[in-house]
Amino acid sequence: MQKPDFETAVGKLNTAHFFREFTFSTNTFKPNPARQLELADEVVWLDDFMILSQIKERNSPPDTTAANERKWFEAEVVKKATSQIRDTLSYLKTYPQIKVRNNRRHVFNIARAQVTQKHKLVVYDPHPLLPAECATKKFHRSRTAGVLIHLIHSLAYHAILRTLITPVEIAEYLAFREALADKWGEALSAVGEKALVGQYIRNLPDEPPAVAFEVYVDAVNQQSEDWDIARLIHLFPARRTTPLNKRKQGYAVLQELAKLYRTDMAEFKKRFAFNMGKALRDEACLPNRFTTSKGCGFVFIPLQRKHRPRREGFLVTLSELNKYDLQLDKCIGLTFIAEEGEAKTWCDVQWLPVFFPWKQDAALQKRLVTMKPFRPVKSRRVERYGLIDLPVKRTLPTSPANSQ
Repeated sequence: MQKPDFETAVGKLNTAHFFREFTFSTNTFKPNPARQLELADEVVWLDDFMILSQIKERNSPPDTTAANERKWFEAEVVKKATSQIRDTLSYLKTYPQIKVRNNRRHVFNIARAQVTQKHKLVVYDPHPLLPAECATKKFHRSRTAGVLIHLIHSLAYHAILRTLITPVEIAEYLAFREALADKWGEALSAVGEKALVGQYIRNLPDEPPAVAFEVYVDAVNQQSEDWDIARLIHLFPARRTTPLNKRKQGYAVLQELAKLYRTDMAEFKKRFAFNMGKALRDEACLPNRFTTSKGCGFVFIPLQRKHRPRREGFLVTLSELNKYDLQLDKCIGLTFIAEEGEAKTWCDVQWLPVFFPWKQDAALQKRLVTMKPFRPVKSRRVERYGLIDLPVKRTLPTSPANSQ
């Protein structure tokens, strides 16, 4: 069965923002050979959170009325779509195997996902005659399942993704929006989605929803996109040359990149460009490193072309030493070497995720002392949205970043 145009468009939008590796748009599965079931239209699964979306589009006859549109909203959005979300939640609890393909065509058993939060939403595209009391409704609370399901107009959904571009921000916003609904109830219907996004940006859950919060969205949208690493993430599967033994290691790298806050992305992008420049000029340089707000370390290792035969040794050694030195459970190393040939405009980049609990290691400690491979780390705190000059009663928690 061919998907409606609006559902296809939302699927492409989700893929662009949450990346192909973590989006699932073809969601039929067979719990047994004789039975086929269908999940929500769109599933996003990234590490510890999952977003379940049901898509509804109104194809109205030309002689429709506001009363007809209200009936459609109640039947298709409030009842049917939310029921489909609840069915998906039930399937995830009931069946030990739900094998579906992501938008890279790789198969995963999403029933085994170890998630701490499941965000449930219905994104709908209504007729212009839909009454305001329907279009402003922000959520539906299931009496049977006891869950809150977000109701989001298509225009509002597009606006959310334009402002909160990183996956982790969008997931946090949905959690914040649910907390607002729990505290303020139908007061959310008195303001537009933009005000709720602004309230999230300034982290003011104890304030009643207000139109005044929209100013924070305008301020964020005026910022440059120096932090955006979406292109790098999209190119990662095609560009990486690391001899990883298992596909899941590549996913481990992408997962950490996709989980970065925009301030972390800015630090990552700055160091990525700096070390690529050093490698392209074939200059000797000590590694650069920083630790993200989520506690994953990155070490950037520019290498001269003469080091190409030993690059894997450098990658393993320096990644392990950085992880040990900063007492991290997760570290990702990157080596940069200029491509072969006369036109050296890009580097060959190899990646290595080193993920395991930190523990004392005398051999690594000795190598740190004898090799001295890193400069000292400096700590600083970064305001996530760069709005420190705007008056506000409270601010978002800052993002700690240990960097060099």
